[in-house]
Formats: sequence, structure tokens, C-alpha cells
Amino acid sequence: MMLKRSCKGSPCLAELERLIDEIDPHQDLSRPGKFNRAIEKAYELEDEDWVNLAKELKKFRNTLPIDISYPTAFQVKTEDDLDNKLVVVEQNLKDSLSLTVLQTRFEMEILWFNYLKCLKVDVLNVGETVDEIDLTGPEMVARLVQILLLNREADKPTIEKVKEALLDWNE
Repeated sequence: MMLKRSCKGSPCLAELERLIDEIDPHQDLSRPGKFNRAIEKAYELEDEDWVNLAKELKKFRNTLPIDISYPTAFQVKTEDDLDNKLVVVEQNLKDSLSLTVLQTRFEMEILWFNYLKCLKVDVLNVGETVDEIDLTGPEMVARLVQILLLNREADKPTIEKVKEALLDWNE
């Protein structure tokens, strides 16, 4: 059936879109694509999650630059298989925040805000956990730079392994 949503643009939506586009690994960076992935991420949220997201979104709005430019309108549509999930997400959101009417712009903002938070977690948790010790992406980069800058003889086998892994990845 494909549900469609449209609303007036906002500085919040424009900034969320910019931040999502910077780190989203998916090839489809269209607004409907981001909206559909945001529905998937929001489907399992509990009441407490929605309440916390609403508070964090309010803080986020207060940090936006004053002179941010934004489109006059935002339009999205769901994929057919996500229509039912969107209805559930909207009802959960309304119930959690005690809303009688769910404004489309707020709905898009809070869904994209949650999606951005999920993307940030995914970006920071790169790779597999080894021996119950996990490294985030930035920690891996810091260690690699340290190994390269120290240039110790004992680190040469490690440097070779990293070099081989990077060459294999690039193929």
C-alpha cells in the first residue's frame, strides 16, 4: 500500500539529514531510504526509549546553528513491507509520549534522530570482539597510528599483518 508522509522542512531535519549522510554506509541515501531504515530501527523501542529520545531530541534542537538552511518540504514513503511496522511505531510513539495527535515533522525528526544514534553506535563498534575486549573504530586507528609512529623492530610482524589485511580488503 505504501504510506506517504510529507511535512514542512525544519533546521532539525536538515541537520539530521546532513549528519546521517556523513556516516550512513548504505548506498540509498534518499529520504525514503533513510526513513525506511529509521522505521526498522525504531520498531523494537520501548516506552522509556521514546521518552528519552524526545528529551535528547529537544536538547539537540537547542544546539542547532541559527543560520542553517533547510528545504521547504520533506516527503517520504514507506516500502510496502514496512507499512504495518510504521503503524505500530506511530502508535507506540503516541502512547509512550501521551500524544493524541502525532505531527509528521516531529515523527520524522524523532525517527531520524534515533536512526542517527543507531548509526553512531554501529560506526563506533567496528570489527569483532576478541577475548571479551572490544575496540571501537577510533581506538583501532589510534593503536595503528601508535604502532606506525613508534616504528619498533618488534612491531614489524604486526605492521606486515595489517598491511596484508589492508591489501586483501582493497582487492
